[in-house]
Amino acid sequence: MSTLSIRGLRSGYGKIEVLHDVTLDVARGQIVTLIGANGAGKTTLLKTISGLLRPSAGSITFEGKSIVRRPPHKIVELGISHVPEGRAILKRMTVIDNLRMGAYVRTDSEIAEDIEAALVRFPLLSERRLQIAGTLSGGEQQMLAIGRALVARPRLLLFDEPSLGLAPKIVSQIFLTLRELKNEGKTVLLVEQNARQALRVADHGCVLERGRIIYSGSGEELLNMPEVQRTYLGQSAA
Repeated sequence: MSTLSIRGLRSGYGKIEVLHDVTLDVARGQIVTLIGANGAGKTTLLKTISGLLRPSAGSITFEGKSIVRRPPHKIVELGISHVPEGRAILKRMTVIDNLRMGAYVRTDSEIAEDIEAALVRFPLLSERRLQIAGTLSGGEQQMLAIGRALVARPRLLLFDEPSLGLAPKIVSQIFLTLRELKNEGKTVLLVEQNARQALRVADHGCVLERGRIIYSGSGEELLNMPEVQRTYLGQSAA
């Protein structure tokens, strides 16, 4: 069963259309990876799903409900969290206050428990819980952005370039976290420039080129596809 279903999606910025008739399904409990060159429309797609951009045509349904034209905070309430490119943490606030902001749309009594779970998942954040977020390293800021998203208790996580600009050790930890989230039953739509690692962790993958999905298949199928190897993995198709 699809957690997220997109049909004939067109979206962009003003009169500039970036996405052209995009159709995509994200099955429950899977990691779906979207790869493509800079400017292909990957970030535009995630922003449209999370309500930051309004589509000009097409449908987006989450767990059977249309989310087109819903405001971003209502989409978060439904169960979608977005970890944006560049992390977008609140740099003048402490680590713990950033995590509390992840629960902005929640009113239940288990918020403190989920904040503590995020700190357990990322022990470095626990050590720095009272530190100003803007003084964290890039890797720590990425952990904080993921932790904040998890505090919202999402059933679908959108990740936009989570490994961008990070040291190899931190990149490995980010991909380990993605696997852990899948094992915990989370559904993930991942946009990632590190195509090889992203496809290795993916159940399903898509290649976006100039606003259109041109290839799709399992992560393994795309890793072995000559066109993908040549264009996105930097190796000979021979």
